[in-house]
Amino acid sequence: MTPLARRCAPWLLLPALAAAQASHEDDSLEALLQREVQGPSRYAQSLLDAPAAVAVFGRQEAELLGHQRVSEMLARLPGVHLGHTRQYLSVGLRGLNRPGDYNARMLVAIDGFRSNDALYDQALPDTEFPLAAEWVKRLELVYGPSSSVYGGNALLGVVNLVTLDGADAPGLRLKGSLGSFGSRRALLQFGQADAGGGDLFVGLQLQKSRGETLELPELSVPAAQLRGLDGLQQRSLFAKYRLGAWRASLSALQRDKDLATAPYGTLPGQSGTRYRDRFWHAELAYEEDWSQALRRSLRLGTAGTGFDGHYQYEQGLVNRDVARSRWHTLDARLQWRGWLNHELLLGLEARSVPEGLQRNFDLDPPAAYLDSRERSHSLGLYLQDHWRLSPHWQLTSGLRADRIRGFGTRGSPRLALVYRPRPGEALKLMLGTAFRAPNLAERFYDDGGISQQANPGLAPERLRTAELAWERELDAHSAFSLNLYDTRLHDGIEPQPSGFEGVMRYDNRGQFHSRGLQLGLQQRLRSEQQWRLDLALLQARSAGQPLSNAPRWLLKGHWIQPLAAQWSLALEAQGQGARRAAPGGQDVDAQWLAHAALRYSAGTQQHWLLRVENLADARLYDPAGPENQALRRVPQPRRSLRLDWELRF
Repeated sequence: MTPLARRCAPWLLLPALAAAQASHEDDSLEALLQREVQGPSRYAQSLLDAPAAVAVFGRQEAELLGHQRVSEMLARLPGVHLGHTRQYLSVGLRGLNRPGDYNARMLVAIDGFRSNDALYDQALPDTEFPLAAEWVKRLELVYGPSSSVYGGNALLGVVNLVTLDGADAPGLRLKGSLGSFGSRRALLQFGQADAGGGDLFVGLQLQKSRGETLELPELSVPAAQLRGLDGLQQRSLFAKYRLGAWRASLSALQRDKDLATAPYGTLPGQSGTRYRDRFWHAELAYEEDWSQALRRSLRLGTAGTGFDGHYQYEQGLVNRDVARSRWHTLDARLQWRGWLNHELLLGLEARSVPEGLQRNFDLDPPAAYLDSRERSHSLGLYLQDHWRLSPHWQLTSGLRADRIRGFGTRGSPRLALVYRPRPGEALKLMLGTAFRAPNLAERFYDDGGISQQANPGLAPERLRTAELAWERELDAHSAFSLNLYDTRLHDGIEPQPSGFEGVMRYDNRGQFHSRGLQLGLQQRLRSEQQWRLDLALLQARSAGQPLSNAPRWLLKGHWIQPLAAQWSLALEAQGQGARRAAPGGQDVDAQWLAHAALRYSAGTQQHWLLRVENLADARLYDPAGPENQALRRVPQPRRSLRLDWELRF
């Protein structure tokens, strides 16, 4: 062999090595747990090659555990701790779950479409979200900043929800649920793939509950007076049609939530204080297959949200809070493989917000406090290069420049070095920075000094992180993961006292440092028998002091076991360490939560499931945020039972 041939041989053998590796991995646990991910780079790639640490939760696990909401799937992943104000759900990741924020530091995407709204930059994956857990094929949680390809909001992580195609769930599926607290739910979905290449999926969900009768001694009203004040009604729709390279999708939601916690000083123990949330999005996408070394895609989307807050005060005074937003997006991408061992991604993303409306007023006697109508526009250009340096080493570098109205141009770089010593194993070193511009609510909401003052001069917050990840298949049925990370957030946008009692103002005061370790172990012996255990050790601090609402540890696990023929039992449990409360609140001790689900399948068409949530009926609490100033801590759901019946045609 000539010297030139010897030097080129490793490169020429790369396709064969990759094919051999894929053959090995197709039989492994990772193949069973959705080997391919799309979240880290916005295109499909191997989980072990992805330039980020990624946790995946699949459809089958969620189904056997009895999950109905995306938040239940997300809560099962390492490093995630959820909280609930009894109004909205908050998502904490790696110790950061700040009271009063809007989940604005995490980006949530539906098949890659950014669902964070244009007014609060929030994405709430519970009953405020249009997707049911049954419509999600795979949930991908990408840890760390991904702003190099996604732009703002992708500071702490990205949740990408890969939804079902008609071919994944063909036929008609009807599902009904009855449960504690008067809860009722109906779900209908239909999937079809035809020989001409068309693929259709449609899902409809309706649910209602009167809610728990809460015990809130701080409100000085008897529990009986709070009965029926925690109710919920929700309606949601999701549809997707694919024909060749074209895809159209639509989602819509309306949620009505009664509030029993007397938020913002409302009258306790009286009906009438409630929220109504609306969300809709539509997208048309063209994503072609590879044509030699080139692949092109174009996505056009439009979306909108609505919020109506109805607050009941003493002497019959009713205050209204109204918020509306609309936004339009364009995302154009080119992937190119023209250079040996390189894959280049070039993208252009534009987002226009023609309407960001915020109003606050009294009904009787009429009085107006806020009428803000703002616009926002942004343009981002991003480039990523995935370079296979050798058969074992890969380097991914990315850079995105975003120009945002009122904030100039900001850059977000990312660098990831991946070492693949053998098939089924990867060592990853990742460095990245990101930023988040303040949203319209943080800058311009001002209700005349009742609850919040405006601060148009807010500056973007900045984050940088370093992370080391080790992912390894121990054998064909088990896998192990280890993550070490160090994250620093500067100029964090935080609600601060304004100088007037009970009135807050957002300022760039936050300086947070979060570091920790995550360990994961999972085993899958056959299609339904599996277990998974995750441990996270966290340290989140601000100005040398422990951060409020930040647990020092999180331990999670689940076990799914087939019993007799057609029966299976699933158990899941999670615990978290003690959390400090914000000033004026009450600290929360360490607490544990367990759920169980017993499933019976009468053939392939009929299924029954009994799920018990909060199996031990533990009294659980979250620290109270600024919206619940009358409470020192917020009680979480007690034990509840639910029976599901499902029929497939």
